[in-house]
Amino acid sequence: MDKLRFVLVGAGRAGMVHAQNLVHYIPEGELKAVVDVDLKRAEEASKNLGVKSFYSTLDEALEREDFDAVCIASLTFTHREIIEKAAKAKKHVFCEKPLAQNSEEVQKIQEAVEKAGIKFQIGFMRRYDPGIKKAWEMVKEGKIGDLVLIKSTGRGPGLPAPWIFDREKSGGMLAEVSAHDIDSVLWFAGRKPHHLYLEAKNFKGKDIREKFPDFYDHYLLTLNFTDGPLGVVDGGCPVGYAYDARMEILGTEGMIKVGEVEAGGPVLYTPDKKSWRDNQSSWRDRFREGYLEELKSFIRSVLENQNPSPSIIDGKRVVRVVELAHKSLSQQNPVLWEGEW
Repeated sequence: MDKLRFVLVGAGRAGMVHAQNLVHYIPEGELKAVVDVDLKRAEEASKNLGVKSFYSTLDEALEREDFDAVCIASLTFTHREIIEKAAKAKKHVFCEKPLAQNSEEVQKIQEAVEKAGIKFQIGFMRRYDPGIKKAWEMVKEGKIGDLVLIKSTGRGPGLPAPWIFDREKSGGMLAEVSAHDIDSVLWFAGRKPHHLYLEAKNFKGKDIREKFPDFYDHYLLTLNFTDGPLGVVDGGCPVGYAYDARMEILGTEGMIKVGEVEAGGPVLYTPDKKSWRDNQSSWRDRFREGYLEELKSFIRSVLENQNPSPSIIDGKRVVRVVELAHKSLSQQNPVLWEGEW
């Protein structure tokens, strides 16, 4: 096999990023069909991509298409069912974050994947962002000594889709907006947290609380790692000013910063002694290379029979952090890490 043939499930924003990469930038990948519960959207996406087949369910694609892997970018609460169907059909799986909305769903996903013996990769693309990856390598090389603090900031300019306000479906704002930040902190720390604590408030979405009383739009998650550093996830949306994704890694012998609020491009200097530059406006632009490289890596892992990374265990850990963080929020106290690592 010299090419991995995909079916995309979920033709929303993230799904179309992966689809465009498969169609235009990854010769080792091939997109065979688009699946979306909204058949019209699936049809429009397939036309835009130059792909012949489109369906409203994965079942139809499994019956009619010859392919090797599924790229899942559907809503969080649909992940388990889709993964179970793909695994039963022996299709490899690349799945967008978060893996699932709770640990019970994650356990069922893990059992299905392990039973089928398929390759599985969770879409934590920041591990493939050139700047963040280089920072991680610098830390591992001891460039800044022992780790003291790992901070990841993740703020969106606008609110996500309304279904995300329901924790039963999405895992909540922490899971949807900051799953990447949590994974990044865990990845750099390289160990399990001893305890964690979540503070959250609602500053801009107060009307949302009428239907979802536990909704919050800004938050601060702290993690204290066993025999290791402190971790901080600073998140929120809508902030309006930019798509803001940055990391700061402090060590005993230095500090590393990754990411900027400002976008690339020209800076305008005016006679009134002011300067102007565009801010980052989209996660698609900020992490363009990360999205491309993570899918390339997944394809290589299948074609060369290697273990994909990040793994299902990495997805599982982030879901568990979110659950314990919400427990902390409800109790207004730090909580100890519970369960296996």
